[in-house]
Amino acid sequence: MRQIVDHALCPASQNGFSQFVQKLTPRIEAYRQNPLPHFLLPQKTDDLASMQDLAASLAEGASRLIILGTGGSSLGAQVLAQINGYLTPADAPLRPQIIFVDNLDADSFTAILAQDLSATRFLVVSKSGNTSETLMQLGGVMLALNAAELPLRDHIAAIVGEGDNALSTLAQRHGLRCLPHEQAIGGRFSVLTNVGLLPAIWAGCDIAAIRAGAQAVLDGFYTNAPADNQPLLGAAMHLAHMQAGRMIAVMMPYADRLQRLSFWYRQLWAESLGKNGLGSLPSNALGPVDQHSQMQLYLGGPDDKFYTLITQPTRDQGTGVPDEFASLPATANLTGRTMGDLVSAEAMASYDTLAAAGRPVRLFELSAINELELGGLLMHYMLETILAADGMAIDAFDQPEVEAGKVRARDYMQAMNDAGKAKTAK
Repeated sequence: MRQIVDHALCPASQNGFSQFVQKLTPRIEAYRQNPLPHFLLPQKTDDLASMQDLAASLAEGASRLIILGTGGSSLGAQVLAQINGYLTPADAPLRPQIIFVDNLDADSFTAILAQDLSATRFLVVSKSGNTSETLMQLGGVMLALNAAELPLRDHIAAIVGEGDNALSTLAQRHGLRCLPHEQAIGGRFSVLTNVGLLPAIWAGCDIAAIRAGAQAVLDGFYTNAPADNQPLLGAAMHLAHMQAGRMIAVMMPYADRLQRLSFWYRQLWAESLGKNGLGSLPSNALGPVDQHSQMQLYLGGPDDKFYTLITQPTRDQGTGVPDEFASLPATANLTGRTMGDLVSAEAMASYDTLAAAGRPVRLFELSAINELELGGLLMHYMLETILAADGMAIDAFDQPEVEAGKVRARDYMQAMNDAGKAKTAK
């Protein structure tokens, strides 16, 4: 993985960048001396056997593996599941289908449960164990399995935080298999725990390699000089652009298998930094398709964005075109070339065009889409986010406004219950 920052700054952000590098550099040694729990995960090995055992036992005889969870309980696992293209429909006949049910939609969920459940298994993920959306999903699953006279313990397992919570109580009551959620790691940072890695096992990933990639980036973070410290430079760039008034951070990978990465990043950045009137808006795009839907705004709209493009080697890969294309002006340049050649050309054209227009843009070049590279990229973004929070003097790990919305939602549900009881009483 290589981060290219030749065009990542502008005159208005250069001074701020240097100041933030200087301000954040001491944090590196502080984290090396007193690492956060997040930084200990890449070397952790005592949880691998339990993950492998539960993954194997739950998947035995399954045609569908359904993960119930929302936000950080799902998005990191989705990133890892895409490494081997597992989320593409064409892959489903080759092995059990993985389905992430991370949104709450009555019609979609009813359709999932309407199918034969005898070869369907469910993994329920909630750190708090009291997440209303996830518990509503679990309740629907329990009703459907009971109606089909299928034993809950054979079809449902959970990853749940410790303490007295609804999911733990239900799991104990029905004898469900459980793994502990890392208590010190919040959902959006949990991709290197069993929350992300157990579904990755189902997707055929080498989970030790994922952690090894993360460790390699962490090692560089601890030892590289500031001028070569990639997470430090990334955080300082973001902070400098925010200071200069660029309040939108665009991530645009050029590969379908990196599409969920941008959704994971969107939550990580927004929920960690959007506090006390601070933060920038993470905006996800996908290349090359969003060159058609977004590039006009990027180049012709307001200069209020910092762009990150992510590429992988695609030259000489994919399908070509018939020789007759050489006779048509619009397709002559496609002759003798592959789809991967065109993707590569369009990615570099976007990078060069943004730079030529004076739009600040950096480029991540991955050597491949594999476990090592994705593990490293995930760790890079977690470090970048944590350092950005340090530079803003905010807590990267809480989400007070999200909790306030959950309290109101519970109040509205209680009001509906009270109204229903009052109507019944009449």
